[in-house]
Amino acid sequence: MKNILIAGGVVIFFVASIALSNILQSSDPTLISTRGIHYHPQLEIYIQGEKQEIPAGIGLVGGHSPLHTHDPDGVIHLEYGGTVHAEDTTLGRFFEIWGKKFSKDQIFDFVNGPEGVVSMTVNGVPNTEFENYHMKDGDKIVIRYEKK
Repeated sequence: MKNILIAGGVVIFFVASIALSNILQSSDPTLISTRGIHYHPQLEIYIQGEKQEIPAGIGLVGGHSPLHTHDPDGVIHLEYGGTVHAEDTTLGRFFEIWGKKFSKDQIFDFVNGPEGVVSMTVNGVPNTEFENYHMKDGDKIVIRYEKK
């Protein structure tokens, strides 16, 4: 009988935890997850047609950011355990961690003007969210700086 009560208490605890998590998530529109995420979007950057390297170890030097790269293959790892808010998943946040400039007007030191313009596609579709884009698992993000 005691084991049944303990098992019942454990089940009630887990059901209540899941219900509370869902309530918290629905009351905060910026909350993506309370149980973490593990996403792997792919990023490619081209400056005047030349593919730029996205180095290994971004976010891993001097600590371990949940937003990082392992290899120079353009795969961004979003490996959060616990609570994740929308701002944690923005492309701009990745560039902040990398220490590089990126916005609708600039990629690295290349600024919109007579020399070229910044554009971005996500999964082959033009996207104007730039640094505010919320990365998702499996995204293919391409940033270009090209002549108009």
